[in-house]
This record gives sequence, structure tokens and C-alpha cells, in this order.
Amino acid sequence: MSPDRTGHDGPDLELLRAQVRAQWADALEHDDFGDDEDFFEAGGNSLLVAGIMAALGALLGARLPLRMFFTHPTVDALAGALAAHEASPAGAT
Repeated sequence: MSPDRTGHDGPDLELLRAQVRAQWADALEHDDFGDDEDFFEAGGNSLLVAGIMAALGALLGARLPLRMFFTHPTVDALAGALAAHEASPAGAT
């Protein structure tokens, strides 16, 4: 298995990317956005962020800081941050 462009193993990051994308599509009520498009430019707002992060946290079994979303506002960036969070000793809850 070769690492993808973010340096993480492909399948795990791809699964996270798919989960992030699904949560965005549900919150935005459309899936017309690219994985490198800013959530807020795709029509999102701050109120939707809490729901997305709560849902992703439930999927991952972790409490995720809302700040993570605001510093990683694209599908690719958020998936990478989630992968790093899960890999860190503090992230594995």
C-alpha cells in the first residue's frame, strides 16, 4: 500500500475522506463540491460545523474539537487532520 499525497496510508484516509464527504453532503443538502473546496464557499455555515463534527466524532468514537474544522475547512484537509488525530496517542480515546 503506498501513501497518498498527504502521507497517510490510502485506505484509511480514503475511508475518512468518504465519511467527511458524506457528512458535508448531508449538512449542505448537495454534493456539488470538490474535496479541495472550502466548506464555507460550498454554502456551509458555522451552525452546520457542530453537527458535522459531532457526527464524525460519533463515527470515530472521539470528541473532536470544532477548531479542527475551522483550521481544515476542506474535505481533504479535514480527512488528513482526522487521520493525524486518530494516530496520535491523545486522539485515541
